[in-house]
Amino acid sequence: MQSNLPGVWRVYYVHMDRRLLFFPAAATVCWAQPQAGSVAAEESKQALIGRVQQYYQMMVDKKYRQAEAFVADDTKEDYYGGKKPDIKGFDIMTVTVGQNGSTATVIIKAKVVTLMMGAGAQIFEMASPTSWKIENGLWCLYLPEEARNGTPFGKMKNGSSASGLADFMNGKGRAPEVAALMGQVSIDKTAVGLTRAKPEQSAIIQNGLPGPLDLRLDPHVATIKGLTVTVDKVHLESGQKATVVVRWNGVGRISDVVGITASPINRSLDIEVRAN
Repeated sequence: MQSNLPGVWRVYYVHMDRRLLFFPAAATVCWAQPQAGSVAAEESKQALIGRVQQYYQMMVDKKYRQAEAFVADDTKEDYYGGKKPDIKGFDIMTVTVGQNGSTATVIIKAKVVTLMMGAGAQIFEMASPTSWKIENGLWCLYLPEEARNGTPFGKMKNGSSASGLADFMNGKGRAPEVAALMGQVSIDKTAVGLTRAKPEQSAIIQNGLPGPLDLRLDPHVATIKGLTVTVDKVHLESGQKATVVVRWNGVGRISDVVGITASPINRSLDIEVRAN
């Protein structure tokens, strides 16, 4: 479903406005309101997946005018006025159809290229929920009222810790500094020493951003002999914490680094590991 995209979705990585994740899909008709678990319900779900795939492929191909046909009437103004993300690829992560069978939430993970002040063009993999409903017999993308002021960092409110970011996105003030955003994601240990008497230690990562964060272990970690690393939670909402557990099997010495990347800010959270 979705991070390393071409195109400069300017306005910093934060301006990945979910309102702009609109993609055209193929015309598949779903006239009735199918009952959950029925053949009709499964057919409707597959029709939805087809529409989502077509819409997002149009976004990848930058066929924005054609994609308009996949957007609900009450959301077309948002589609016309919004900046379009520069998407290089996408995946459909989950599809959840509502009980009435006429609405659904589809989580898309897209690869997007964004300009970051002081860091240049960066590629991010961002997961974003999108809302769909049946309109005139077809699944169409729409923007619920509660999401109209939303951003990938949560809903911005005046007076909140995210107010500076909200001002920037509304055309007021300057973009927040990269360092300030990076500093809102913290880890309480950057080094651990493991022994046979104490072969396991943990570190806590906290998301201080006003929106969600995803954690990814560096593939190199799997190649470190004798070391096992687990993360209890890889998706963190604002204010949530994750525990990283590092365990040595007691065989051989280790002097290496466990790398963890926090997206979408692309922050590296490294833990130096020594075991003997």
